[in-house]
Amino acid sequence: MHWPSIGKTFLFRAGARRSRLSRYTHPMKSASHLRRKLAAFALSSVSLMMIGAARADSVAEQAFADAAHYTVRISVSTDYSFIESEKGGWTGAGFLVDRARRWVLTNAHVAGYTDAKILVAFKGGPRVTAKAKFVDNFVDVAVLELPEGSIPSEAREARLACAGTPAVGSDLGAFGHPLGYAFTATRGIMAGVSRSKEYPQLQTDAPISPGNSGGPLIDLSTGVVVGINTASAGERRAQNMNFAVIASEACQVLDLLRAGKPATVPKLATTFAYDEDDVETLTVAVDPTSDDGFGLKAGDTVIGLTNDPRKFESAPDFLLALRGRAGKTSIDIERAGKRTTIEANLTPSLQFVGRRGLLLSGAVFASRSLKEISNPDEAGTLIVHQVEPGSTAELHEVRFGSFVVSVDGQKIRTLSQLEKVARKAEAEHRELRLVLRIVKDDESPPESYVLRDLPVDEIGWYPK
Repeated sequence: MHWPSIGKTFLFRAGARRSRLSRYTHPMKSASHLRRKLAAFALSSVSLMMIGAARADSVAEQAFADAAHYTVRISVSTDYSFIESEKGGWTGAGFLVDRARRWVLTNAHVAGYTDAKILVAFKGGPRVTAKAKFVDNFVDVAVLELPEGSIPSEAREARLACAGTPAVGSDLGAFGHPLGYAFTATRGIMAGVSRSKEYPQLQTDAPISPGNSGGPLIDLSTGVVVGINTASAGERRAQNMNFAVIASEACQVLDLLRAGKPATVPKLATTFAYDEDDVETLTVAVDPTSDDGFGLKAGDTVIGLTNDPRKFESAPDFLLALRGRAGKTSIDIERAGKRTTIEANLTPSLQFVGRRGLLLSGAVFASRSLKEISNPDEAGTLIVHQVEPGSTAELHEVRFGSFVVSVDGQKIRTLSQLEKVARKAEAEHRELRLVLRIVKDDESPPESYVLRDLPVDEIGWYPK
């Protein structure tokens, strides 16, 4: 009901009536009558609004009641550490999306970025051991698989919004276990679509706290899950700025997994430059660091996918559009001022499940980015993911986060190459000479190169 249009119509009619009544009736009586009519109309409008609000609250209450039947509590612990996460334990949330396959959707950072022990429990149910089916290397999405017979009869699947996003101002609810308060809800509105992690995410003022991660963000007018709660701005000056993975991204992953296809984005080992005055221009900044199958060269500008009208504001947009594609794919580019089409031969990149590193004298070496590799041995650019306290690597000042430039004068492309060079040094009873690039925050210059002579006292694959 729209107040302005109804109000104008009523006042017009009231005015016409007053004009007629003034011939026969005292003007004061006519004005009093008008006031009574207006008061009655106002009361009826308030009543209708209260009824509408009550109905909306009823729908929201049902949405949260349903969420209690598909949301789970997740506990994770691991003895292994990569640069994305440390050893230890943490908790989060998830929700049932495929009962037949026993799949639970959650965040990648909840499932963990390496081998981990995962326990899952429905409300009022026992904890059961789950395994990571899929952990994405790009968007904060993971799929867990529950054991047979572990899903209670009263559990139900969440309904996902696999297209579109809620309108700004829509009522949303976050469900999960904030700060350990299990199976509880918070409310807010849809604030917009943000790029807090480069790729688009839903922004909401519905409070999201530790323990909410991986849980559903629900459209309270429909009960449909529109996002996966993932992060909060976490700054004092940022009030109620919280973010969720858009549900359609998860839907695409689920569809690919159901079809038995690789669900990661394609391997892309290059860097793009951006034109701030032309956000739809995506130009290759440097030649690819490995054969990623795209066939791009420095200076190429990506126009788009052949016969696809979408424009890409960033490399993440480009990769998301290519998720699930493999083999020959036509890409329109501009090269040396001329428009042309290249036939990319795309290879799926590696997900976090099954990733590997090499443990060397207490330091873990692994790929800089899984988006750049397509098998566990491939490296691209190696980085130090972990340095064990008290290890030989720590003693010789091998720093966490350092980039490997060369080892014994060789540029290392794979973990197998690094193992071979290390075992040769071990057999010859000598140290490895590492050239490392160290990136410094808020320092000038922002990076430096150092030499480290590292004794070899331990070599092994990681996780063991």
